[in-house]
Amino acid sequence: MDEKETVRLIQKYRHDLMNRLQIVSGYLSMEKTDKAKRNLDDVLRYYEEERNLMRLNADSFMIWMLQFQDAYPSFALTYRVELLESVEKSIDEQELLITCKKLLAVLSEAAEELHVYDLFLHIQEKETHWIIRMNIKDVTLENMNVKHIEKQHGISVIQEKEQTSFEWNIAKVERGD
Repeated sequence: MDEKETVRLIQKYRHDLMNRLQIVSGYLSMEKTDKAKRNLDDVLRYYEEERNLMRLNADSFMIWMLQFQDAYPSFALTYRVELLESVEKSIDEQELLITCKKLLAVLSEAAEELHVYDLFLHIQEKETHWIIRMNIKDVTLENMNVKHIEKQHGISVIQEKEQTSFEWNIAKVERGD
């Protein structure tokens, strides 16, 4: 990432933070303290989740996540990172990043134009490995080669009503702090 890209990313990040705080400020100025508190709680939850994302010690993946909306405008991403108390081993960030990018390429091909899909990424630390789940609503498996996804990438694919779930495991690696 060059200097211009870095500055653009920081500007976008700052802009997003200011928007979130202005909403809280607006509710406070209208003396709607209940709404202000709910929004502030949402902001705090968002940044707490981001802190967990940073604790993965996966810088390239973190940057990819921060640039996600620009790269994949057809998807509205939310995520959750569940870590054990002591993070002694880290995730193989290259495997995580490559698999997510490949899966997003497949999903982008299956996506309908002018439709924004809700996408939820869940990264969960277990004692011996990481479980990665990606859920997407309203995408049809007919547009995807499910067997190829399962065989080529080692990803389990499950369709339930209007939601498709992708799940895979990543082994833990020694932390390289």
